[in-house]
Amino acid sequence: MVTIVNYRERYQSDLEKLQPEMARELRMHPDVVRETACVALSDGVFIGAGFLAEANPYRVDAGDEAVRYLRAEFAVLPGTDEEAEASILLLEELQYRFDRLRQTDGRKPVMRVWVKSEDTAYTELLFDEGFRVGSVMTVMARDIDETDEWLEDETAEVLAEENRGPAYEPLLADDADLAAKAETDIELREFYDSESEWRQYFAANARSFGEPDSENEMRFRLKNPNAHVWVAIADDRLVAAASTWPVADGVYATENIFCDPDYRRKGITTRLLKYVFGKLYDAEARCARLTVYGDNLPAIRLYRKLDYSVAYELLEMHYHGKADRRENEDEDI
Repeated sequence: MVTIVNYRERYQSDLEKLQPEMARELRMHPDVVRETACVALSDGVFIGAGFLAEANPYRVDAGDEAVRYLRAEFAVLPGTDEEAEASILLLEELQYRFDRLRQTDGRKPVMRVWVKSEDTAYTELLFDEGFRVGSVMTVMARDIDETDEWLEDETAEVLAEENRGPAYEPLLADDADLAAKAETDIELREFYDSESEWRQYFAANARSFGEPDSENEMRFRLKNPNAHVWVAIADDRLVAAASTWPVADGVYATENIFCDPDYRRKGITTRLLKYVFGKLYDAEARCARLTVYGDNLPAIRLYRKLDYSVAYELLEMHYHGKADRRENEDEDI
């Protein structure tokens, strides 16, 4: 029989065995809402855990201070007879704890989970639980091999830069215009973990995304010794960045990619990513992976030119709460 109980420190080692990164988040990440943390037990034995954490809205209602986004994280020991039951109970418990948060926060909360589009059983479960599709995300991957052993190439092909402004739509220029603007002298290196550089990073990030990355999230990522931020410096300022961290054996995320609007369409992001691929090769990575909004076709075009290919699609599902769910059910009737 599966039961759900509050998370306690004694379950930390069990969670570390099941999902090390999730355990590290629960222990260290400032954005975790710790009163939502819960554990699934089968006859008193740990088989899973879950929690809610603050999440960036990015372009979903970006800038709306009345909205509070929370991501749901949960994991269950695979291969057990209770795996499906425990997953459902953890999801329902997180929904319950999410609904309790509605009573103590003035902002409208939205809970977010992600599911592979081909996972129809899970998708149907989420629909049954009152979730709706928010966005479609495209996961792209590229192999890392000896051709990525990096040497700075001033003649690298100049590609269109993505523009993650408030509308999240890239502005493209003709290749000839791009080539003419590609003379910017840049330094490619690892991010300096100093308050001065942090201020530059978040200033450029905010100008690039419209809705900037979470400072807590980025600082948390850098506490992982295998995570790195790689930057481009031009005119004595940080103008572009990309982050990498391990997500599986030999697989690294290449995320949080941005370029300051004043330095777009100069090939800087392309050169930075080629530099990053070389660093991943040095780290013996075999695959790089990123996530991009599925309708951001110019960004997908850029990544495809850098040898990324579409791996699969994710559905970003939103849950607004039981009251909202009941209203929709009444409308269906």
